[in-house]
Amino acid sequence: MVNTIQILTEFIGAAKKSRIYPDNTAYAFKAALRLFEPELTDEERESFDTFKNHFEQIYRSVHSKNQAKFTASSLAVYRRRLLSLISDYEKYGVDPTKMASWDRPSRKITGRKMGDDGRPVSEEQPSLDMMGTQIIEKGPTMDRFELSLRPNVKAIILVPSDLSGEEVKKIKGLIDYLANNAK
Repeated sequence: MVNTIQILTEFIGAAKKSRIYPDNTAYAFKAALRLFEPELTDEERESFDTFKNHFEQIYRSVHSKNQAKFTASSLAVYRRRLLSLISDYEKYGVDPTKMASWDRPSRKITGRKMGDDGRPVSEEQPSLDMMGTQIIEKGPTMDRFELSLRPNVKAIILVPSDLSGEEVKKIKGLIDYLANNAK
């Protein structure tokens, strides 16, 4: 009898062979499967639908047993990979004709920009809505204030240029709180 892990592994192999999944994507999906496999019950191994329906419970088990080995963000990446794999399998793996017409968009990988000091410069990523569409935020112009506190330590305050008196009171309240709780 073919189990859920075998079904998904074979799907990954077929997608890789058809050049839909690049080698690194196929490897990443298989790694995620290997991480989740020990947590599956016999019922989840035997039924893809049961595996899919119990996915969040399985993830919680994987997370609790692996939180010492992996960061929370790494475990979240494995979760996201398997959810993507499950989605792809449901759309294209069940019907071979759909696999033949599958045109998966490839991601464009860009190089890192380097600053004057030779270190990578962090670029702000655009905000995306649930459909992956870029959200263009129009808001007030911001003013940035930097205050050197001691060598290699500074405070940075970013406020809207059109700061109101009420907003100033809120910031002052925060400063007063910090002053009262300073060591």
